[in-house]
Amino acid sequence: MNFRISPLPRRLGGSTAFFLAFAAVVAAKVETWRTEGSSAFGKGHREGVVISDGGRVRLAQAIRPTARLDASRVWDLARGPDGAVYAATGNDGKVFRREENGEWAVALDSADSQALSLAVRPDGKVFAGTGPGGTVVEVGDPKHPASRPDPKVQYVWDLATDPRGNLYAATGPTGQLWKRSVDGAWSLLLDSKHAHLLCVAVGLDGSVYAGSDGDGLIYRVGPDGKASVVYDAPQNEVHALLVGPDGAIYAGTAAESGGSGGSGRTSGLFSGGSGFSRPAGPEPVDAVAVQKGESPARREFPDSPSTPGGTASPRPASPGENAVYRIGPDGVPREVFRHKALVYALAWSDGRLHVGTGPDGQLFEVRDLGRESAPTARIDHGQVLSLLADPKEGLLIGAGDPGAVLRLEPGHVASGSLTSDVLDAKLISRFGAVNWKANAPAGTSVSVQLRTGNVGEPDDTWSDWSPERSDPAGSPANVPPGRFAQYRVKLSTTETGSTPELRSLAIRYQTANLPPEIARVDVPDVAAADGATRQAKLTLRWEASDPNGDELAYTLAIRKDGWPDWVKLGGDPLTETNYAWDISTVPDGSYRVRVTASDRPSNGPSDALARDRTSDPFLVDHQPPTVSLEAKPGGVSVAIRDDLTRIVKAAYALDGGDWVPVFPDDGLFDTPAESITIPLPDLKPGTHVLMIRATDAAGNLGTGDLVITGR
Repeated sequence: MNFRISPLPRRLGGSTAFFLAFAAVVAAKVETWRTEGSSAFGKGHREGVVISDGGRVRLAQAIRPTARLDASRVWDLARGPDGAVYAATGNDGKVFRREENGEWAVALDSADSQALSLAVRPDGKVFAGTGPGGTVVEVGDPKHPASRPDPKVQYVWDLATDPRGNLYAATGPTGQLWKRSVDGAWSLLLDSKHAHLLCVAVGLDGSVYAGSDGDGLIYRVGPDGKASVVYDAPQNEVHALLVGPDGAIYAGTAAESGGSGGSGRTSGLFSGGSGFSRPAGPEPVDAVAVQKGESPARREFPDSPSTPGGTASPRPASPGENAVYRIGPDGVPREVFRHKALVYALAWSDGRLHVGTGPDGQLFEVRDLGRESAPTARIDHGQVLSLLADPKEGLLIGAGDPGAVLRLEPGHVASGSLTSDVLDAKLISRFGAVNWKANAPAGTSVSVQLRTGNVGEPDDTWSDWSPERSDPAGSPANVPPGRFAQYRVKLSTTETGSTPELRSLAIRYQTANLPPEIARVDVPDVAAADGATRQAKLTLRWEASDPNGDELAYTLAIRKDGWPDWVKLGGDPLTETNYAWDISTVPDGSYRVRVTASDRPSNGPSDALARDRTSDPFLVDHQPPTVSLEAKPGGVSVAIRDDLTRIVKAAYALDGGDWVPVFPDDGLFDTPAESITIPLPDLKPGTHVLMIRATDAAGNLGTGDLVITGR
């Protein structure tokens, strides 16, 4: 095979040679790298920014740590009547207490490894639920009296109280809901079919609600003690329950694979030994203790809209998607929030619902009963495991791995950034203008930087970040050419109440123009044909592609052995990758065809490149075989010869009779010359005419005849 690339830039030494060579082959076509929408922006690395479901990049709300807490996870938060905040933690089974702006101090050092849940009774007593010992401990009493609902209970996942001071416990691994009366006696309210009841809440009418693993059911035990199911969620785990200001029940799900499979509390359940075994998947987490321990009369909620929001037709859960459902006073469940995250915690504050998730530690807010939702903050490590709407300190966040209690500030962080994933342009490319669309209120700004490299993972071989560009109408990138590129967007504000909002970003680039590639050129092999039809045309076929995705045009040329140069075949350049060539217009002989592919349709004259490929030799055969006959005693000897292609068949006819196939003496039609003996032992006396016809592989037919006399 022969190849030719045209034009071919000269090789020069050093970086100057690289840039000159690059400039010499830059194509005219400009590509656009566009980022728009939540899924596209969500592939990048975020610091201090959040991305709404509508694809808007905003500064996150500021999060400030409270005093240091020595724990791995903060499972639950609660506020006592004196304003002190309690944190139930693992993996040392401690409950911490902190007064406003004070330090955290150990209020309970449990014998269990996990303090999982908290509740505060109207009389001010604070209770903690533990695991794997399955006890309920009074935190405030220095003696820490403890009781256990039942010997089979190992995990008190959640606690809640009612206005009369009764305590309710959602437990596992037998999926039971227990009631502890003011006098300390335990009674069983619900014995479900599930391994775990994970959350519990007391409604404004005194009904007790519990969420399960396994089937994702929400149970209701009415004041009369009758149990019923109020909702069967599409996801298989209801992880958090919250009573809204109008008595509506909000339920958050935390199923790892949508509607099937178990999440942290229900898969790979708990082994013995030291007490608490980490399950496969996310850590078991507790529902929010937002209004636990508060009587309905003491809950202070803003008025809510009376018109229901969300969707009343729950959708099937996609893998990894979870939701928050609102079950209103009318009993109709409505989806008010959905995201690819595990919903671990719920809280109500400032007229909106807050949703804490994992495993990426994002906090969302839901307004107007699900008509609007957006991320508000993201913790840098761990997961949002619990939330507490505190009237003095605002929204408190219990985090896990490592454990911390954080405070959500009312304003935004001063600055944040979004670093994109890496663009693979496939070829060395030159990057040009950067454009973006954003809202930037007074006191806010958006700036963009770019860097490039020639390895897929950014490292020291990449270029430095370009200077910050703040003109959204089109700022030059000012970076060296490279195959890979990455941008970084910086959002800033001097007004904590305002944030810029990035909607889309586009970067123009040109890839280096490379020549087309011709993978193969196919010409029918006349020698392999069966001679069934005379080949007046040959269909030439080729496979070609362009690394830049350019449109291609093709020209053909032929050359017979012995000709001094190539002869153009056909007229205008072709756009198809095949050509039916009328070979009757050329003489016999051995030929080659050359296919030239050019990317001129997509490039200017000075930028266009071409590549050739030449076929293997092939035959054009117009001449019929020659047939010679010689009478022999008892028959006829036939010699058939073709100058170019093999003989494929022969037949004879005697005295104008039917054609009778005959075969070479060696039994095979496999060469351009064949010898055939035709025996005629029963030839009658008189004159006879014998006709022979022979066909070559090209379909050319040759004949011969012989007059013989029978005796």
